[in-house]
Amino acid sequence: MARPKNSPEKIERMRNDMMDAVIDLLDDVSPDKVSIRMIAEKIGVSHMVFYTYFGDRSEIMKALIDRQKGRIGIHFEGLIEKARSVPVKTVLATLLKDYAQTAQDHPKIFRMFWMTPKSDKGDEIESLKHLEPIFEKLTALIKLGIEKGELPKKEPRLAAVTMLTIANAPLILNLCSKIPMDVGCGALIEEVQKAVFTYLSA
Repeated sequence: MARPKNSPEKIERMRNDMMDAVIDLLDDVSPDKVSIRMIAEKIGVSHMVFYTYFGDRSEIMKALIDRQKGRIGIHFEGLIEKARSVPVKTVLATLLKDYAQTAQDHPKIFRMFWMTPKSDKGDEIESLKHLEPIFEKLTALIKLGIEKGELPKKEPRLAAVTMLTIANAPLILNLCSKIPMDVGCGALIEEVQKAVFTYLSA
């Protein structure tokens, strides 16, 4: 792929602008409907300029997921550091609240992370690779809570996966419009968060 004769900073800025455009577009269309032309129009360039920075549509989607993975990793590192001086349960409560709010504010990004089908190759490992930093950092947080004596002994990785499974359930139901009309999503999320801490404390 031909690369622009620009400074690394300018290249990085343009790539980030294009990825930000994808995030904006995901508020209106599903990931599979985002086109190169739409991305280019969003930032005011010719669609041919896109190919100077990315080889194709799948490359920008992978770059976007990789960027989000990096940001999640940095965010979790800050949470783990904070949990060394404040109760781990306090950090986990804030994390769950922020996580649910982000999922509701950006449902298409949530869908891209958690509900993207396997690749045609059927590679299970590849399909989970972008989720690994979330499992890894959450495992570290739970392990810290166990080491500090704030949480009972559990297998930390299994506890992390179980916690995310419980927390994701109402978000996925809401995204798929499967929550009964007489049950509010916000109230359900609060109940599920209580269930997470009941599980972690058992």
